[in-house]
Amino acid sequence: MTHVLALPFLLAIAVAGHILLSRGAKALASAVYPLATGEPEAVGYERRVYGTADRAMLEVVALVLASGVVMWVGMTWKLGWVGALGFLMLLGAVALDMARWERVTVSASYVWFQRGFGHKVHQVAIENIRDVSVVEADAPGYTLRHLNRNRTCRLTMRMNDKRVVALPKTDAHGEVEAVEALANHIRSRQLLAGDRQAVKRSGDEGSAAAARAAREPTTADREMLRELRRLRKQAQSPNLPPAVKHIEGSGKA
Repeated sequence: MTHVLALPFLLAIAVAGHILLSRGAKALASAVYPLATGEPEAVGYERRVYGTADRAMLEVVALVLASGVVMWVGMTWKLGWVGALGFLMLLGAVALDMARWERVTVSASYVWFQRGFGHKVHQVAIENIRDVSVVEADAPGYTLRHLNRNRTCRLTMRMNDKRVVALPKTDAHGEVEAVEALANHIRSRQLLAGDRQAVKRSGDEGSAAAARAAREPTTADREMLRELRRLRKQAQSPNLPPAVKHIEGSGKA
């Protein structure tokens, strides 16, 4: 009877061990291999193992629980090598979790996402995004955290060329705020870029107006030109007195 009661305890130990080991591995990977390069990461989210109703995550959880069962068998029958095998299975669950780790982040100019550690990091320029939306939906299946009451959420991006990019989905119960924060960051960067373009256009228009004004003579300049033309005509007139002609002639010299 005591051995039977130890099974739930070892299952809980396996789950807790997986959570601690995977979080540590992901924190280290995020520090050493950040998604964003050249720009600091602002906000992001990742797919949660125990809250996302997804077959890939269910397989990770099943391997974790199986490692707990194997460790329980090793402890019950005092088989050290079986207990060691259970621990290796737990490490394998962490490795499988990392291989299926999906994460998203955003920097000042780009959206970055990756489907599986070590896989290709996708980079999308915010200036190429037309709009973003957060999509929530009920998810069939079971999870340890929510049993059969599961919802998923994800960020979708509609590009300027009308393509739709669906980013990794995650647990809506715990991660929807992070997904909303990422969407709002993208919207704020788009608004800022639009304001900068408006300022640039107005500045260009102001420069063009200033150039036109510089090319056009002012009222005082026009009056001076008319007066000079009048004096030149008088100087060329044969009816001027000799003294005036002499003065005009000396002025030309």
